[in-house]
Amino acid sequence: MASTVPYFFPVWRHGDRSPTTTFRADPFQEDSWTFGGGGWGQLSPLGMSQHLKLGKMIRNRYVDTGNSTYNFLPSIYDQKTMHVRSTGLNRTLVSAMSNMLGMYGQDGNGNRAGTDYPEESGWPRGFVPIPVHTVDYATDHIGNMDSDCPRREWLWNLAQQSDEVTNWRNSANVSSVIDKLTSLVNETWDLENFWVVPDALFIEQIYFNKSLQEKNSWFNQVFYNQIVDVNDQIYMFQYGIFDNPVKMQNMDIGLELLKVRSGPLMNDIVGRIKTKSDCAFGKQTTGCDWINPLKYFVYSAHDETVYAVLVALGIERFAIIPHGYPLYSAAVSIEYWRNSTDNSDYFKLVYHKEAGDGFNVMTSEINGCNGDYCSMDVLEQVANKLRTELPAEEWCLVTQGSLLTKKLGFVLVLVFSLVVFR
Repeated sequence: MASTVPYFFPVWRHGDRSPTTTFRADPFQEDSWTFGGGGWGQLSPLGMSQHLKLGKMIRNRYVDTGNSTYNFLPSIYDQKTMHVRSTGLNRTLVSAMSNMLGMYGQDGNGNRAGTDYPEESGWPRGFVPIPVHTVDYATDHIGNMDSDCPRREWLWNLAQQSDEVTNWRNSANVSSVIDKLTSLVNETWDLENFWVVPDALFIEQIYFNKSLQEKNSWFNQVFYNQIVDVNDQIYMFQYGIFDNPVKMQNMDIGLELLKVRSGPLMNDIVGRIKTKSDCAFGKQTTGCDWINPLKYFVYSAHDETVYAVLVALGIERFAIIPHGYPLYSAAVSIEYWRNSTDNSDYFKLVYHKEAGDGFNVMTSEINGCNGDYCSMDVLEQVANKLRTELPAEEWCLVTQGSLLTKKLGFVLVLVFSLVVFR
């Protein structure tokens, strides 16, 4: 397919890191982690390397070189063609920097001393610093799926009261795992914070495996796998993935959870594509000077951010099997294409599952899509379904009994009255 306005959006997870926290009885506390500046949640040299390699792979696929597939990004960094957006944490910011180093910071990429970087002793030859933009982490509803959002917490509390989640939580297999873990670490676990233990143990097996076996007497692979299985199911519930629709308080809880988690990101991507298309064909003038030359918009974020895209498109199973969540440096990319024959918009979905893996086109796995390219209508329908009724920062305040809920109810009644009695 020929494209006249190539544009693509990778959403990636940061690389390997230290745990972000751990359980109180863990022999490996914060002072055990010294890389990346030390402490919780810091990107490791391995994580930096993972994104350096991913950046090189992206360059090989998309940059205008003899080896690339598409030849639409320039071989030398051009600030008009790309925008890198990261959540406001060290590990995502440094992952983005490492990735850009792989794409545009290598000696031999054609970068020019004195033009693209200073010709000074001590400056790494070929290194071009590329800006990484960020926003406040707590209010980043696009990149941070754990942003401050009372509505998400309210919906999750409702979900936990549903028959499906309650029956699962009280089942013999699940309750035995949670009760056993509680007893072993002398710490009570609810579904909200259960992830802490498997996350810490996963990383400790990478860095302290021998010591872990010696210092943590209850750790064994069988029990660890049981903990992971429980955590994977919690993860699915939190994104509104249920065996059957959960209807509570006149709401589809699964849909509402997905709207607050995936909706802002999916609508941000689709909105940018629509603006790009409108500007390219004269339907819009505002903002076109910035977006017309733009070809590459990055979201450097987290496993939950990548998962949000996969769940929205109904292909989360590719993260769940054999793992319950996207792994380090996993990246899902939406490529926007315009067919120069029929002037219609299409998209292609490309997935990089983990470090060391390649790029796999997954478009045909999406419901309503056949082949590598799919009508943009399908993506727009997904975004529309997940669009929040108000901007995310306002919609997150809408909970049962909130003042905003009452105002919304008043508006709906007023609209109904105007329609009925006009």
